[in-house]
Amino acid sequence: MHKVRQHSLLIATIVTLSGCNAVELPNISDNLPFSKKSTSQETMPAGQASPLALGDMIGSAPARVDMSKGFNAIMAQAIDNDPGVIGALNESKAKAAALRITQTGKDYSFDATVLGGVEDVTDEVAGVAAILKASRLLYDGGQLNAKIEADEFASKAALSAYEAKRNERGAQLATSWIELERYQALQGLIDSRLGVLDPLMKQLEQVANSGMGDVSQVAAAQRTVSMIRVTQTDVAEKYAQARVAFTNGFGALPKSAGYNSGKISKAVPRGKTSALAEKAPALLAKYYAYRAAEANVAAIKGLDNVNVSFEAKVQKPFGNSDFASDESIGVVLTKKFYRGDQLKSRVDNAEAAAAAAADSVRSAYRDGEQAVLAARQMITSMDTAIGLARQNAQITRDEIDYLRKQLIIGGSTLDAVLSAEARLYEAESKEIGFIAERRKAEIAILAATGRLVAAIGM
Repeated sequence: MHKVRQHSLLIATIVTLSGCNAVELPNISDNLPFSKKSTSQETMPAGQASPLALGDMIGSAPARVDMSKGFNAIMAQAIDNDPGVIGALNESKAKAAALRITQTGKDYSFDATVLGGVEDVTDEVAGVAAILKASRLLYDGGQLNAKIEADEFASKAALSAYEAKRNERGAQLATSWIELERYQALQGLIDSRLGVLDPLMKQLEQVANSGMGDVSQVAAAQRTVSMIRVTQTDVAEKYAQARVAFTNGFGALPKSAGYNSGKISKAVPRGKTSALAEKAPALLAKYYAYRAAEANVAAIKGLDNVNVSFEAKVQKPFGNSDFASDESIGVVLTKKFYRGDQLKSRVDNAEAAAAAAADSVRSAYRDGEQAVLAARQMITSMDTAIGLARQNAQITRDEIDYLRKQLIIGGSTLDAVLSAEARLYEAESKEIGFIAERRKAEIAILAATGRLVAAIGM
């Protein structure tokens, strides 16, 4: 019987060492969605955290903020605890880790492999062989540098996106605070007006019941009272909605803290609009993403270059192994001469992605500049409107004083007084609304320019 020499291992146990630590391969079938072991209680590999159950994730979603602190501390805590902001932060950390991984491509790489098993079944030769390898990239035409540059800009883009997300969430929270105080003030205002009007309403009811007054005047006064009641109901409903929105963002209503309008107003930048828009984190995130896309194009084009690397290999048998001993050291040159249309397609895809990223930068700049310009115009308009509303309110107060005095001597009607009181509420409520819109415009400028977080001391 002719004996056939076996030059490959028929039965082998391969353990790949990386940093002298063995890698434990998980059972693939355990991770399949239809596997019986794929349950919430499945056993995870050592050192790996178990995935969170949906109920646990939802349970930690509601906002929880210490509302006993001041405005700045409450806002800072609500922003940092927001799941969207935390997600953006983790994305930034992931991009930074990816950059570090790419940078290790310039370092020496060491691999160790141990082979054990039967080398020749017929001759009953068995043994163990160890293979040590070392390699380092010497030249690749700039491909690795392009990859590193792409990851560097991707990391910067993620960091800027995180800053933009913080400002965006801060604007949402600040707006909900402004709306809460707006309708809280309107609720207090209409309650106070109704407190003044209650005696007049009782007089109106007495006149209507007695049938002694002018029917048309009584009907007009009743319509005025009905409009005030409708307004009261509308304000109460919007106040309830504002409370719900605030609670959703902060977890509870403020105890004693109020919106710090003075500090926010002082923080609003006064510089040139274009200069402010250029420094916005949202724009920088788009720009860095564009630079990463351009670097990715260069990295893909570098795949067509010659790669030169240093490699050293030591192969040593142990025991009765008949495995050949081998030592080698030298420089290895590699190049793929034919890829079909694969490389060109990848380059076209990367260039199209870079062009789209460039358009996204232009769009972000236009949107940011428009947001600042619109908010500034809103502030100017609201300043004028607030002044007019205050002037109108003062004129109406003087009119009410005169009408009340005339009512005593019969020189005016109850309807005239009620109508004047309704106009006073309208003027005062408009002032409150104008102030709220002005504050929201200030928040919009700070968020668009990326300065809101700094304005509240974060």
